[in-house]
Amino acid sequence: MSNLIYACWRDPADALDASVLLRVAAHISPFGPGTHPPRATVAGNSALCLTGPSKCAISLGTSAHLGALIGPWPDWHLPESELPDGTFALVRSGDSVTELCSDFAGSRTLWYVDTGRRFLASTSQRALACLLGSFEINASAKAWFLSSGNLGPADGWDLRLSRLPGGARLRLDRVAWQTRLQVPSIEFKPRTMTAKDSRGEMMGILRKAIQGLDLSVGTWAFPLSGGFDCRFILTALLDQGFRPLTMTWGLAASLSQPGNDAFVAQKLAEHYALPHEYLLTDISEASPEQVVDAFLAASGGTTDQLFPYLDGLRLWSGFSNRGIDGVIRGDEGFGWIQVISEAHARASVGMALLSDFMDEATAEQIAGNRQQVPEHLRRREDESIPTYRDRLYHSYRIPVGLAALNDVKAPFVEIASPLISRSVLSYVREMPDALRTDKALFKSVARSVSPDIPYATMGADDDRNGYLKSDTYTRWFLEELATPEAERLFPASFRTPLMGEVLQGSWSLAPSWSMRAALKRVIPSSWVRLVRARMGLKGPEPRHLALRSCLICRMIRMLERDSRLLAGDG
Repeated sequence: MSNLIYACWRDPADALDASVLLRVAAHISPFGPGTHPPRATVAGNSALCLTGPSKCAISLGTSAHLGALIGPWPDWHLPESELPDGTFALVRSGDSVTELCSDFAGSRTLWYVDTGRRFLASTSQRALACLLGSFEINASAKAWFLSSGNLGPADGWDLRLSRLPGGARLRLDRVAWQTRLQVPSIEFKPRTMTAKDSRGEMMGILRKAIQGLDLSVGTWAFPLSGGFDCRFILTALLDQGFRPLTMTWGLAASLSQPGNDAFVAQKLAEHYALPHEYLLTDISEASPEQVVDAFLAASGGTTDQLFPYLDGLRLWSGFSNRGIDGVIRGDEGFGWIQVISEAHARASVGMALLSDFMDEATAEQIAGNRQQVPEHLRRREDESIPTYRDRLYHSYRIPVGLAALNDVKAPFVEIASPLISRSVLSYVREMPDALRTDKALFKSVARSVSPDIPYATMGADDDRNGYLKSDTYTRWFLEELATPEAERLFPASFRTPLMGEVLQGSWSLAPSWSMRAALKRVIPSSWVRLVRARMGLKGPEPRHLALRSCLICRMIRMLERDSRLLAGDG
């Protein structure tokens, strides 16, 4: 996806010209503008800038939509017209009205701020820091990132920024300079249905969503795994006559390992005679600082999932060289794993609190009494734990956790995720608990159209946390935790023991990658999830906490630099 920067102003004295937006756009790119120079448009009292490979990003005047729509929407650019279906970020700018719109799932985040003189919106928090010209750290975001590896239900790194919720519209009357936010409530209303009777119904809804994707602009590829989601999407695309380039990435050894994503994906591509590439995700020889800064520059610090990008983003930045403008992904919300309590449901979707695993005094020092579960994300009196778990998945994991992973890829490709379209998620919210838990109904539907090729039991890059134990990253953790930023952001009661844990190398007894691979081939994943559920909650490992702490330090440092970009420009 491209990144989007939008601005409008009340008084001509506060106008922003195209050169300012182009300068910001070039600055926030992980590797500079390169072969994809940003483009900017100014019309009246509004301006729009699109960054990165914007071939699939559609703009009209100072209106734009990123991502992919499902079905034809000729009025997509008109404020207050019907909200499209699909996965997108959308800005609609008319003569006197601006409207920000998010898709039904909230799969692509829009941040915004009203300064009283200007209204600013962007998919990049870094762009807004540049345009604001100052930075005010949000203690709540720091606490959520440390406890969960994301920014929490609604927080940005800057205290003044707001996140547009999923399925929402924010309307700005630019004459009266008044905003109105409309946010739909996420309601699960399970009805009686059996797996046998509902399979055909779900099949039809899924096929319509996948085959309705507008992929007419640009070249789209399909990252193929050995799981249920990708396999079903592939069969639906092929039935429509769309034969995508497929690819999988991971470790070299994974290609010859039965049960591995890479092994299974290759078999699927051979079965359907599809062009298929296997891309190696070798760890970059660059320093941790360089790898992390590229990751943060792309993501804006919305996720701690560094592992897939340890190649320094070479894989994703190289997609444009392959002629790829967008990728179709299998993000979904069919139902989540078994959980045993409200707290376990929260933790399972990445919504853990510092107080879940840290002493109250230290948690208070870090969060400043600002980390709380908002009312709309608490369990309701008439809600079963499985329904609460899946409502959290739709209202938190997708728009916070999965959307953050899209942020990392945004500078390089557009993204389409048909399985989280409005029609699909609306149906899921009517399903009973038993058909949602562990994606029971969807797996049944997927099996009915699948070739006789076993499903994967492990990822192509399965040793996800091994790098945290390396000498290189150990040294970096200790150096970063001793910086003035770390001393300013974290109390000694947290930092000192954490550095001691990192120095001791507490993971020396972790099983090897090959041992885990062997165990995964013989132990069903459903058994593993059940055992974990019975064991209850567990806080993050010391080195994972160290990683999050270091990412926070470098992200704050980056945003403070961003806020000085336009100093003296007026």
